[in-house]
Amino acid sequence: MTGSAESVELTDADPYPIRLTIPAEPRLLRLARMTAATIAVDLGFSLQDIEDVRVAVDELAAVLIEGDEPGTVLELAFRSDGESILVSGEVVGGTGATPELHAVARELLDLVADDYAVERSATGRACFRLTKHRGSASG
Repeated sequence: MTGSAESVELTDADPYPIRLTIPAEPRLLRLARMTAATIAVDLGFSLQDIEDVRVAVDELAAVLIEGDEPGTVLELAFRSDGESILVSGEVVGGTGATPELHAVARELLDLVADDYAVERSATGRACFRLTKHRGSASG
């Protein structure tokens, strides 16, 4: 599933995203997973939806930082419209390589995410977008 993850409209209740900036190291991706899970809990997501969000954030963030050098930073923004969570991530620094999802990761994301994209931002940085709606747990 790729497409318009930006189709989630924000409400006045969430005018500012929660931002997380971490060194682009695999061992620190747990901070991104925990942040996403905490937001999903606050939104009343089911246990399965919470796990889906955690898995999707982990897979998408991992593909962005794969092969990056020390000093690379992963910037994440978490937003909500009350029914959905929208996560975007972007690498600052790094190799400049175009991120490519492995086939297994793509299949997994198709199961756990409502919408996602891995691409280059307007500034040429590797980035991702993820949308997960409450009540859309994989079966």
